[in-house]
Amino acid sequence: MEVPRLALATAATGPEPSVMALALLAGLTEKRWRVQHFRTRACPTATELVGRVTGLPGRHLDSWLMPEAVCRSLFIRGTQAAELAVVEGTLATPLEVQSCTQSDLPGDLRSIAQTLDLPVVAVVSLPDQPGAVFHLPRLPDGVDGVLIDRLADPADLPRLSRLIRLAFSVPVLGALEAMATIRRGLEGATRDEVLSEELLAHLAAGFLRYCDLDAIGNLARSRSFPAPIGSLCACGLSDCCRCFRVAYAQDEAFGRYFPDTLEALEALGAELVEFSPLRDEALPEGVDLVMIGCGTPDLHAEKLASNLSMMAALRQHVCCGRRIYSEGGGTAYLGRWMIIDGQPIRGAGILPFSAELLARPEPPVPVARTLMHDCWLGAKGTVVRGYRSCRWRLHASFERLECPACFGSLTVDGDLFYHHHAVGSMIHLHLGALPEVVAAFAGPHRPSLKRPSMHGLADPS
Repeated sequence: MEVPRLALATAATGPEPSVMALALLAGLTEKRWRVQHFRTRACPTATELVGRVTGLPGRHLDSWLMPEAVCRSLFIRGTQAAELAVVEGTLATPLEVQSCTQSDLPGDLRSIAQTLDLPVVAVVSLPDQPGAVFHLPRLPDGVDGVLIDRLADPADLPRLSRLIRLAFSVPVLGALEAMATIRRGLEGATRDEVLSEELLAHLAAGFLRYCDLDAIGNLARSRSFPAPIGSLCACGLSDCCRCFRVAYAQDEAFGRYFPDTLEALEALGAELVEFSPLRDEALPEGVDLVMIGCGTPDLHAEKLASNLSMMAALRQHVCCGRRIYSEGGGTAYLGRWMIIDGQPIRGAGILPFSAELLARPEPPVPVARTLMHDCWLGAKGTVVRGYRSCRWRLHASFERLECPACFGSLTVDGDLFYHHHAVGSMIHLHLGALPEVVAAFAGPHRPSLKRPSMHGLADPS
């Protein structure tokens, strides 16, 4: 089986994806190569930028989340529309490898490279100070090629290539100049910002100017792909044809989903339909499950709050015994209030807390959680791993919710919150790596709470 592929080892700090990765993707796309990019840390970040460069949505592999069989299956499925796969990440240091097993290193490229037998190309950055002396880097073991970044003087490239080949017996496959103005533009760009065609053209030209396309192609095709283990079915279930309808939020405020998550649901028989909490007044008809993924509701909070019809539709959906699942910004939206710059803005009022947007949020952090309660998401004792969003701080609210059927207290499992049939998570879950959880999404749902008689409720006024 031939799957042309490369691992791109980049620095642990800096923008994601790296400038070198974007230049490589832009250059190869300019040459009509269909390139699929993977990150080795399954956080729903930086994927939009990749999709705008290549035309293919960015995907994720993560040895901390995924067993080898799942990793291989997701890789095979993700490369079906591509001519080359580029897996970008950082290589763990020898000290990190000694201190824990590779499966306990979130975002480690080395274990993914071993699982998929990837040729490894290391990105070597030159000093950006004028006149600085270049010292040969210490390349990690197992590197098969080098890309030189921040090349100050193109006349130095032949000499640097000879030095690296003599010292490490690996070829230099290309180089990228400093391009200071373009780098500043990329480093200051937001995830939702559309890159100009001019900027992409400069990136592509900068990479193509010094790269060896034949050498890159030959290295990518140099290894046969390891035989896949087991079925390509992401859920691991034998019965994957039960039909159910999933409405997922997709607009400017929400929409950060792993492609593999949506594909895993489709493999289980889900009919996926989009809806917009910003513009739609009602949910699609016949929906069994509503998903509201992460996003930036804080940038659209006033418009979300003004769409009272959608908020009422979501409350009616969950109060009728149907399910809602949310993550990150979606969970903040389902609360009573979103507090932004100290100002409370009304949320959907389904989960009894207020969500405060942090002024200086930390990057997502890897967490493992064991479900301490049975819920439709999974049985008690189910272990889930993912990356916790750190943009919001939740404050419990003891005010009565607007819908009288939404009785009962909030149940909390670490970063998972249950109320009635809604599950709000501050963890980004990659369902392709969680067969038990994705099975719960598709499994038959029995309403978990008995309804009280409405005649016995006190008048809230």
